[in-house]
Amino acid sequence: MSKTTRTNFVIGLVLGTLATAITGFPVMVLLGPAAMVGLPALLGKPSTHERDLVLALETWARSLSSTAETGVFTLREVITITQGSAPPMLQKPVNRLVARLSTTWSTADALHAFADDLDSIYSDEVVIYLIQAAEFNAGGLSVALTSVADNLSSQAKQKLETEAELAKPRQTMITMTAIMGLALAWILLSASSPQMQFFRTPVGAVALMVVLGVFLLLMIWAKVLARPVVLPRILQHGELS
Repeated sequence: MSKTTRTNFVIGLVLGTLATAITGFPVMVLLGPAAMVGLPALLGKPSTHERDLVLALETWARSLSSTAETGVFTLREVITITQGSAPPMLQKPVNRLVARLSTTWSTADALHAFADDLDSIYSDEVVIYLIQAAEFNAGGLSVALTSVADNLSSQAKQKLETEAELAKPRQTMITMTAIMGLALAWILLSASSPQMQFFRTPVGAVALMVVLGVFLLLMIWAKVLARPVVLPRILQHGELS
């Protein structure tokens, strides 16, 4: 459990205890920590790591292509020359790649290790293209690298479209949470009314927990729908395809 999660749990427990003392609803002791820990996880924005990686790889590939246009450098030389201009997300992996290329590592082995560092199907595709591009003559290297960049650009657009579609279930979850929050607020504000006495009884507490449990299951289901599919890698650690 992370420090942030522990802090949220403690805050939720304190708020839940206070709510129970004020309203007399025992379920609030459980609801407070559950809300403080669960809502950030269920409603938080999904990771954009894959999309950012594709865009970084595209930028890097275009930098390689631009340098290779002179027609006088090999792929190993192009990678070394452009080391300093690598996107921040790729800076450390590219530094390690250049370090390997400056030793006895073959180009294929160094690029495969680069793919392992990034651990993504998109870096695998780039490495496969680069291994093939390394065999081209100087004139064909730039064309091959441009093809890699264009392919990555297309994939980046597809990722953006996919993320837009996956954002719809998240918006639904936010709306559902707002409605449930208003309903709970009304219950808390009406806690002293005779109509709310039922929720102070054991049966009423169980009934409220069942309602909240169903809501939680719907939230989890919507979260699963919004989760992006992580494609398996093409290259496996320690071997080339």
